[in-house]
Amino acid sequence: MTRTPTQVWAEYAQAQGQRLVISGAIGAGKTTWCSSLVAHVRQQGKQVAGLLSTGVFVDGQKVAIDLLDLSSNTQRRLATRRTAPDATSPTPNWQFDASTLAWGDDVLRAVERCDLLVIDELGPLELTYQQGWQHALTLLERRAYRLACVVVRRSLLGAFLGIFADAITLEITSAS
Repeated sequence: MTRTPTQVWAEYAQAQGQRLVISGAIGAGKTTWCSSLVAHVRQQGKQVAGLLSTGVFVDGQKVAIDLLDLSSNTQRRLATRRTAPDATSPTPNWQFDASTLAWGDDVLRAVERCDLLVIDELGPLELTYQQGWQHALTLLERRAYRLACVVVRRSLLGAFLGIFADAITLEITSAS
């Protein structure tokens, strides 16, 4: 059974610089889990920073991804689903907005210190192609947070742990 956000925060609320990687199957509820953690930590009066990638659904189908800056609650469209996969792209099913990617990287660059840092998600752009949110990696290395929760898909978990070998992995097994 997946540990709840409340259980995780109780365990790491006094930590300094702990990295927690959230992984799981597509649709398992990784972003939902992170959203619940953000709400719980904010209820405790703690400072939350980072990025949350929320799905946009039409008729039950994910058609876009919006990016939420957790410090300012500003939201922008990050990506839209391609009508046909592009095998030449690092993200074959999604067309990313370059200005929103740059904005997200700037949001992460501006984080100085926080209790909870959320990065949803580090994907092939960051971990394979050295594009996207490169300041996320610098921020994670700096450890200016109590707990960092980083969403990483299963297929890239090895790449992430190759950089941050001390990260604790939490597998989300089902949406709750």
